Order: sequence, then structure tokens, then C-alpha cells
Amino acid sequence: MARDGKKVVVIGSGPGGSSVAALLQSRGWSVTLLDRNDFYGGKCWSFTRDGYVVDSGVHMFSMGASGQFGDVNRMVRGDLEWMTANPSEHLLVAGKYRLNLYQSLFDPRAVLTNLRTNALIARDLAAEKAKRGGLSKELDREVYRAAKKNSLLETLRAVARIATLNPSYLAELDEITLQEFLHRITDETIPLQGLSALSTLFTVIPYSELSAGEFMWCFANTFRKRTLGVPRGGSREIPGAFLRAFQRDGGELRLGCEVTRIVVRDGKVRGVETTAGEEIEADVVISNAGIKRTLEMAGEESFPADYVSYVKGLKYSHAYITTKYGLDRRVVDIPAPGFFSIPAVDPDHMFDYVEEGTVPDDIFLFTPFPSEWDPYAAPPGKQLIICGVVAPIEVNEENVAHCERLLDRGEERLLSIFPQIADHIEWKMRTHIAHTAAITGKPTGECIGLSQRVGQTGVHKPRPWTPVKDLWLVGTDAGARGIGTEQAAGSALYVANLLA
Repeated sequence: MARDGKKVVVIGSGPGGSSVAALLQSRGWSVTLLDRNDFYGGKCWSFTRDGYVVDSGVHMFSMGASGQFGDVNRMVRGDLEWMTANPSEHLLVAGKYRLNLYQSLFDPRAVLTNLRTNALIARDLAAEKAKRGGLSKELDREVYRAAKKNSLLETLRAVARIATLNPSYLAELDEITLQEFLHRITDETIPLQGLSALSTLFTVIPYSELSAGEFMWCFANTFRKRTLGVPRGGSREIPGAFLRAFQRDGGELRLGCEVTRIVVRDGKVRGVETTAGEEIEADVVISNAGIKRTLEMAGEESFPADYVSYVKGLKYSHAYITTKYGLDRRVVDIPAPGFFSIPAVDPDHMFDYVEEGTVPDDIFLFTPFPSEWDPYAAPPGKQLIICGVVAPIEVNEENVAHCERLLDRGEERLLSIFPQIADHIEWKMRTHIAHTAAITGKPTGECIGLSQRVGQTGVHKPRPWTPVKDLWLVGTDAGARGIGTEQAAGSALYVANLLA
């Protein structure tokens, strides 16, 4: 029985759309989920090739079963399973320092295995006084206290804990960039290189734009939950698990059904129209298509002028583009299933090349080894590697050519670190902004959605409700904090609770 007889149409089956559809269907709503593609999951999708299960993009799920995805899965009685590892990541910093990153910053194994590297870093660093000032006296005092008795990472952990426990601190940190905040603690190059890379890994924008509050929330929860991992069966299993629960509970899933218009009359949503000319009536429409695309589909004339102007002024994240390798045997043996190469460059300018259209000599690599997380991601005895680099988003001839040059450089760097890969490549393929745009139907290939920059996080983030009555937003563009797709699940929980 539908709740109050109301019908809901959800546009898009990505993590946000599949989550909210499953949640509402489980609570008695009558939900129809539409997706323009003939596969589900949007950018959180996987495909099979020669026995490999390959993610369409390059993903990081920082909280696994303990985060928003785990909450949704439990609420809808889903079958999502997670794979974790400890250490979870292996870092090559500045081409010379190797570190293992554990689920806990204070794991005794981290202290023992990284002891020699930490000594080398300490030997090479010149101690400088931290730059401080500009924060409120109370928060500034907390930062100072933490920095006086801790290392940089320990200071961040302390401040992140303080900020996440005190919403006023978090709101204050939302108003400054992470770059500005970090330079109040240290100007030491190597730690800042690591944090410049880490923050862009989390949010796909440089730390010169990133909200310090958003980073602190993500940083604190990643290491507090201690369950960074991947879904068994590839990233497609996140929306897949939710959609299986959705259909089990009576929800209708229609793939290959593209919405061209959200029907609005008298200030209220009435349903949607598809490319086939079908009009599907609905009491509530929830769009997982992104706030800008939703504005287009509903028509600018349906919204107040100031809202239209606000939406048009919102900025997207950068893109992650990838080269994927299927190896005929397992040839790379590192301590963790995720690998990062952090370049020896000025941390404040590590990602300037994205806007400049240049190709750096040394480039940040985000390289998960999915078959090391999940042995079923590759055929027995073989290895799957996905190498991602940060890139521009506008799909045009110039940027597509830039993406190809960046992937060339990424491959050069990867093979210089692991030369044994070259002789064992069974197949390789590239995916970049044009492929992402083909999935979403947008002219851009951003990785996440709206960027988590100052002015777009916390109280400044778009709300999931819109000025059009009963038209809602879900996904990374609305209402939640987190890393990548985890924002989408958080948004779905928020919307489902508001509607319930």
C-alpha cells in the first residue's frame, strides 16, 4: 500500500537515486525509478571484460559498512558486502618516502613499519614556526594546543575531533580553505604535499579551494570508522544491492528511460516526460540528475530568478580519468591494495595544471588494485589495476586532448615505479571526461558533482528541497557531507527522513 496513495518518481539510479528509492519503497511509498542508461548506477558502475570486474571510474569508499552506505543497506535489508584491508593504502611520497596507511592513525603496526621512513622525513625537514591567526580565539587556542604537543597528522585528528563534536567550530572551518588552515600549523613541504594529495583524493579539488570544515569531517570519520574498503563485486554492487531490495519490495525500475522534462504546473511538480513522449504522473519527483540538470529539466521559468542565478553560479569538482590494466598474472606485490604516488612539487600548486592545460613532469596517481581488495575482481592468478589522475571537466576537443596527454604521463609514471607491469598487460583501456559525460548526459565529466569548496559546504550547500513544491534533489549536490558517493547516500537518508 502506497503511503497516503502518493506516487514517487526518482530520476537516476546512481547511489543517491537507488538509495532513496529503496528507502521510500521500504516505507510504503509507490516508487518508480527511471534511468537514461541501459545499466544502473550512473558513474558508480562496473562492467565485465574477459573475466575481470572493472569499475567505470576510480572510487574511494572511506567508511564502508560503517558509513552512510551501511546505514542504507541495513534499513532496506540489502545484501551489500564490504571488503577491508589493513594497511589499506601504500604511499610513495616525493619519489623517496614509502609509508603504509592503516585504518587507524595510531595502529601499532603503522608506528613500527613507518618508523624508518618517519625518521628520514624528520631528518630532511627543517623545523619552522607555524603560521596562525584569524580564527576565533577559542578555536585558535585549540589548534595551538594540539600543534604544540602533536605531529601534523595528530594535530589534524585532534582538531577534526573537536570540530566534528562542536558544530560551531565546523561551521567556522567551512569559511576558510584547507590550505589557509594548514599553513597556520606548518609550512613544512613534505607534510603539505601529503595533505594536498589527500585532500584532492577525498574531494577532487585542490586544497586551495576546499573547505577546511568539509575536510575535517571527512578526515575524522574515515579514521574514526576504520572501515575504508570496497564492495564485493565492484562499485556496481552499491546501487545493485539497493535496487535488488527496491524491486523485492515492489518498486519499479525502468532502464533506458530518459527523462527530458520535469512537468511543473502552478508551482507544483506533476510528473515527468520521457524521450518516448510518455508522461508519467507523480505526486513527488526526486532528481538524482544534479542540481543544474534538474533546473534545466524543470525549466528556469519554474523557479525564482535568484534561485536560478544561485544554481548557475555553483562550481563542479574536477574529474578523475583512468587507465585500466588487466595483467596476465599478479606482478605487483605491495603491502596494501591501494597505491598513491605523491609528487615532489610545491603543494600549493600541485594541481594547477588542470586549469593551465599543461602536463606536469610528476603527477599524482590514485591507483587502486581492485583484485587485491577483492580476489574475484580478476580471473584466478591475474591482476587488475586502475590508475587515476585529476583532470579538467568541460568536454571539448582541447580538454579531451589534454586528458589523453595526462593519461600518457600517468602511465609513464606508473611504469617507472612498477616497470614489471609493461610485459604482462593483457589489455588496457582508458576512460575520461567524454565517457563520463556519455553516462550522465551532461556536457561535463566531473568526478563527484558540486565541489566541496568554500561557499558550497555546510550551511552553504544546496538543500534537497527546491522552490518547486514536491520537487526534491538527491545525490552529491544536495544536503550531506562526505567523500564522493557517500554524500549521495547521506543525502538519500536525509530526504527519506524528511518525506517520511
